[in-house]
Amino acid sequence: MAEGNTLRATLKLDTVPAVSVDEAIRLIEAGKGEGLRVDLGGGRFASADTPRGTDGLLQRLRGHKMLTALSQEGADLSRLKPPATEVVVAPAVREILDAATRKP
Repeated sequence: MAEGNTLRATLKLDTVPAVSVDEAIRLIEAGKGEGLRVDLGGGRFASADTPRGTDGLLQRLRGHKMLTALSQEGADLSRLKPPATEVVVAPAVREILDAATRKP
């Protein structure tokens, strides 16, 4: 057996139609997010392929949307309101959000 050779089984995602980030967020929030393939642009796609499933995908998509808006300097985070329920956010994500809300 040659070293470094591994065989990974993957889904053929070309057969699954991709949806936009906004559409994916809407579908997941409506409880219809199973099996989604999300077009992030630039030939990149996201799916619920982590142990957190669609909940993890939803958090990643919301973060992607926010970071995209920040990179285009079109986001006004001062108007963000906390969600009705408490959201668990990873420490690294909290650090990014705190830095983004600071005014120079």
